[in-house]
Amino acid sequence: MPTFTHAQQQASKAVLSGRIISMDNTSRPDSVLVFAKKDSVQYRAFSNAEGVFSFGAIPVGTYKLSITSMFFKTAPRTIHLHKDVLVEMPVQSNQRTLQEVFITASESKGMTSTSVIDRRAMQHLQPSSFTDLLELLPGGRAKDPVLTSMNQIRLRETGYDSRSYDISSLGTAFVVDGATINTSANLQNSENYFVTDPNASRFSVNKGVDMRSISTDQIEKVTIIRGIPSVEYGEVTSGVVNIERKSGASPFSARMKADGFSKLFYLGKGFNIGTKGWTLNTDIGYMKAKSDPRNDFNTYNRINTSVRLDRKWVANGRSNTWRNSLDYNTTIDNQRVDPDNGYAPVDKYTSNSNSFQVNTQFSTKAINHKAFWQGLDLGFNASYTKDKIDATKWIQAKSAEILINSMEPGEHDAKYVTPSYASHLLVDGQPFNAAFRINTTLGFDALAVRHEVKVGMESRYSKNFGKGQVYDLDFPTSTTISARPRAFDTIPGMFNQSFFIEDKISTYIGKSKLTTAIGVRGMALLGMDSKYTIANKIYIDPRINAKLALPKMDVGNKILKMEVGAGYGYATKMPTLDQLYPNFKYFDLVQANFYHNNPGMRKANAVTYIVNNTNYDLRPATNKKFEINVDFEIDHHRLSISYFKEKMNTGFRESSQYLALGYKQYLIDTTKLNGQAPVLSEHPYVDRKRYYTYSFDTNGSTLNKEGVEFQYTSKRFAGINTRFTLNGAYFISIYSNSMPYYGLIPSSVITNGDTYQYIGMYEGNNGQVRESFNTNLTIDSYLPNLGLTVSTSIQNIWFTAQKNERKNGVPVMFAGIDEQWLPYTEKYLTDPDLKFLTILYTESDFQRKTVPIDLQMNMKITKEFKKKASISMFVNRLFTYRPDYVRNGIKVLRSGYVTPYFGMELNFNF
Repeated sequence: MPTFTHAQQQASKAVLSGRIISMDNTSRPDSVLVFAKKDSVQYRAFSNAEGVFSFGAIPVGTYKLSITSMFFKTAPRTIHLHKDVLVEMPVQSNQRTLQEVFITASESKGMTSTSVIDRRAMQHLQPSSFTDLLELLPGGRAKDPVLTSMNQIRLRETGYDSRSYDISSLGTAFVVDGATINTSANLQNSENYFVTDPNASRFSVNKGVDMRSISTDQIEKVTIIRGIPSVEYGEVTSGVVNIERKSGASPFSARMKADGFSKLFYLGKGFNIGTKGWTLNTDIGYMKAKSDPRNDFNTYNRINTSVRLDRKWVANGRSNTWRNSLDYNTTIDNQRVDPDNGYAPVDKYTSNSNSFQVNTQFSTKAINHKAFWQGLDLGFNASYTKDKIDATKWIQAKSAEILINSMEPGEHDAKYVTPSYASHLLVDGQPFNAAFRINTTLGFDALAVRHEVKVGMESRYSKNFGKGQVYDLDFPTSTTISARPRAFDTIPGMFNQSFFIEDKISTYIGKSKLTTAIGVRGMALLGMDSKYTIANKIYIDPRINAKLALPKMDVGNKILKMEVGAGYGYATKMPTLDQLYPNFKYFDLVQANFYHNNPGMRKANAVTYIVNNTNYDLRPATNKKFEINVDFEIDHHRLSISYFKEKMNTGFRESSQYLALGYKQYLIDTTKLNGQAPVLSEHPYVDRKRYYTYSFDTNGSTLNKEGVEFQYTSKRFAGINTRFTLNGAYFISIYSNSMPYYGLIPSSVITNGDTYQYIGMYEGNNGQVRESFNTNLTIDSYLPNLGLTVSTSIQNIWFTAQKNERKNGVPVMFAGIDEQWLPYTEKYLTDPDLKFLTILYTESDFQRKTVPIDLQMNMKITKEFKKKASISMFVNRLFTYRPDYVRNGIKVLRSGYVTPYFGMELNFNF
């Protein structure tokens, strides 16, 4: 075996260094990324404030030098490295690149309406969580963060604060580095275990992704598909949020932010590893938020950590990427009673979520765009989350209340509630999700038409291994609830299998280029009980997008580019585990309640009914989406307009159902007691019956969306480097219910000595039409010579309006306790009892309610110091205009009730 001396080894390397020289002195060549590439090996170096860079000692050979910079450009050059070399690289300012600097969302030039938010826009926005980024979308608006409640995403709608329309957020897919965040196994909820749960707004069951949990510091780019997505994306009804995180070598970066509601810290670094194209990125972030700056007892904490190992290389005419990541995230919702204000200092609530994710994605693409095998994508990801709700509440019984906690149906004796005690509830959730995805792309030409056919499949598995609600049945969290604990690990897992095929067709019609993507996606839930309608049934989503690029036109000495596009498709979301396997309903009816000061003489008896409220006919929610868009561009001025219409009449909601339940009303004869507890068989009773209602999951929600979105972006004018961006949207959202509603007669109506003896069935439209029109004008100046970025946004909601669909409140049918349904005719309107089934409305309930103009001006400033540090500040509502208005003769006061919201942050790069 040959050996080498130390001197020989040193001779095989040489130091490559150099200096970047600005030819026009527009800005300093600081922090310019320089590449030295030899075959498939690539080295990186950053220039300092004087433009000097060095790769150190690297193997001798022939290298190609190039740079990546937002401000400079130069042609690549070849260097023959045989000894130490000092290279001078003259560069010129990259004025065209300045036109591509956006601090707002830019409109993609893809097949459908899509917003792109890059790193610079995020940095200038100074977000605390992903929720803040939605301000940049057409129809968006800056809002104060509410980080102590679940943050839902709503695309292309006015919004309606009702769980009946949570399909909007549940049907929005979040994809992080190719891995979809799956929330189908999330069962973490304590809402049914308190009379009024003050923490209900924190829960995200059946609501999709909680945007509070997503830190923006790790993100390089966000792509939000508002239109019809490719069939590659499934389990969606509204849209797709595609998140690409930082990858590759980068300086050490630190961020510290503070505002009135939160404090945030972040550290990150990217490393080159070896000479095979490996890079390592590490991040850690922490945020603490309050519901109110003055309230230390209602908080939210978030910790995000990530390690990402990537490799990029070229071999055999293919560009290959292998991305791997390991993430740990934790969030903590915490609420406790202020001991100076509350009578129950033991009351507290903590919700912890500790999540572990592993993700590996491999992609190979042909460098030759004419190759038959264009590419292959493989991906596997898995996540395990340890969720824990820990709630303690002080309970004081108002009187001698009966404790009913039987887990079995039928009649049984009961105990009395302990007069006062501290209840403790633990909700243990352990959702596990795994997914595997593979697709390949084939390209070929046929009859002057270019085809790119993508074929793939995806498998998803979801299961919750938690113990569910755990508490002492003798010390419940409420003396009046009827819910019972359930172990989550008894619920079957969900296996979602899908496939897709899409053909992207490109051809020329004269001088116009027509590109059409037509595809179909099929999906099924496998292995389910055959009692479910949805079991093993394939649901098909056809989708098509087309774009016509018209011939370029000369307008003066400028070139006008025009594109026209349209799309139509189905987008389907399967139900979640909670919707397919709901907790049974328990109805506890008291039959005897004899309380005596002598505990030995007490007697309580009840009958328990257990109702399986599973809806075996529950189907997926499907949204039918249509849109038309046009795009004009001339001299870096661009105008994009989209018209969309979406119709979904199978959204998930909780609908009402009824039961008539019988019980015995024992008549205790105290003369027969003889100092003993009553023996119920020795006492008479009366058979009674009452109506009860409960909820179950259905496809009863209708959500129709229609509107126009637009965005105009000017060029960045020379000298002041200022750009004007005007975007906005006009939305019409129709929310309604297609299921009948069952309503009990008021408890104040006594019939034959008992309550709830009648029930009415009402038409279930219960709908509402909402409108809004808003515009955002952003004026941003990017001054690289001064290291200064300044933006002012004028955000104007021109009006919002809402109108309830008309209903008369008269039931369609009714039933007495005999459960015989009869039409509710006019004669019953004067019946002494049945008239109370009518729900009274006034004309004002159906009037259109319009809120006039609401204008606010926001300002953001970022100052960089030699590209090593920056300080930023923002002020929202620096100026507002919210005039008072009159509704139904009453003046509504709005002016003078708005205060600014501001914050600052520091960033370091070294």
